[in-house]
Order: sequence, then C-alpha cells, then structure tokens
Amino acid sequence: MCTGSCAKCLGGTLIPLSVFGLLANILLFFPGGKVIDNNDHLSDEVWYFGGILGSGVLMIFPALVFLGLKNNDCCGCCGNEGCGKRFAMFTSTIFAVIGVLGAGYSFIVSAVSINKGPKCFMSQNSTWGYPFQDGDYLGDSNLWSRCQKPSDVVPWNLTLFSILLIIGAVQIIICAIQVINGLLGTLWRLPVLWLLWGKLRSLVKTGHQCKWDKGVERVVAAGSPTRLEGPHSSSLSQGKLCCL
Repeated sequence: MCTGSCAKCLGGTLIPLSVFGLLANILLFFPGGKVIDNNDHLSDEVWYFGGILGSGVLMIFPALVFLGLKNNDCCGCCGNEGCGKRFAMFTSTIFAVIGVLGAGYSFIVSAVSINKGPKCFMSQNSTWGYPFQDGDYLGDSNLWSRCQKPSDVVPWNLTLFSILLIIGAVQIIICAIQVINGLLGTLWRLPVLWLLWGKLRSLVKTGHQCKWDKGVERVVAAGSPTRLEGPHSSSLSQGKLCCL
C-alpha cells in the first residue's frame, strides 16, 4: 500500500529528530557546557521541556505508529482486511495530530526563548536576569557582553534553541503530511467499495435470471416450467447456461 510505505518513511525520519530534540533539551541544563550551581539561574524556557516532551516523548508514539502502519490491518477489522487497514490509517491520523501539537509546543517554546534571550548574571546591576529585550542581541553580538556568567551562555542557548526550533518545524511538516496521507488512505477506497456494493446488490437481485448462449430468447430459471420462445428453442438440450 502506497500510503503505508509513505508513513513508514515518515516514521523513520521522526525517530532521529526526536533523539536530537531530547539531547538538545538536556544540554540546555548545562549552560556553556558547565554544571550550574543554582537551578534558579537557568532560563525559564529550559524547564518547559519543549525538546523532551514536545519534540521527544510525544513524537515517539506517532513515529512507532507510522513505522508499523504498512503491515498493520487492525486484526482485519472483523475479518475484513481492507476495513482494518483503513482503520489503521485513520488511527495514524490521530497520532499525527498529536505529533503536530507536540512539535508545535516545542517550536513555540524555542521561538519565545530565542526572542527573550538567556538568563544570566548581568554586568549592569550584578544580578541574575534577562538583559536582552525583543531579540535585540540577535543582530548585535556586542550586546552579548552584558552576560558575565555562565560563560558562553548566549551562543550556547541560541544554538540549542535554534536546533529545537528547526526540529519542531520539520516535525510539524512531517506530521502534517501524515495527516493528509492518513486521510487519503482512509477515504480513497470508499468510492471503490461503494461500486462493489452496488454490483453485489445487482448480482443478488438478478442472480435467478439466466440465458442460453445458443440463441434462446427467454428462459425463466425459477418457478414452474415456462414455454420457451425463439427460433432456437429446439436446441435447448445443446445450450449452455450463463448466469447474468
């Protein structure tokens, strides 16, 4: 199934992205690559666990569902394999929406943190706080000197939150693709099934009517014997029965 193969490819892409998101968020607890003395000196957004929860844990479940989707038919859905596969695709759509929400959470947290800047020991008033406003430090690296401690906290936080921002954006795109893919996998067979159902009803309705392939014009296969009409009625014994 094409939609199942696509989902497997998407799931395989989500796994390494989730791992990178987890690692990036963990590294944020060590600003500048060093252990900090007081956890209160960490930026607030680090404690929101955008990479651990949003791009990490919440993304593992959709990834596993996507990976196993190609061979999953939900036990055949009461013996109907096609129904089972459609239900599996619909389930993957739900997990894809969860993935969009998780990745969106990580994306928003990262964007807020980048705009806000890191929490550090400020040289102006010798206190811990946020020396930057509205992302002004992004275009002027000279402002980075406002942060005295931890050392290199500005490039450290900026790099890691930028990685989380990119990971979140890619995960949103992947999960959005699976939402569309899952809906197509759920719905594309419905017109075909409707046509098959109509054909089946037609066969059941007309299954008692038959004709002879030797030119017999009318034969009623059900009920009492019926007089045959037509120029070839005498060749009845040589005819072959073809059910409509």
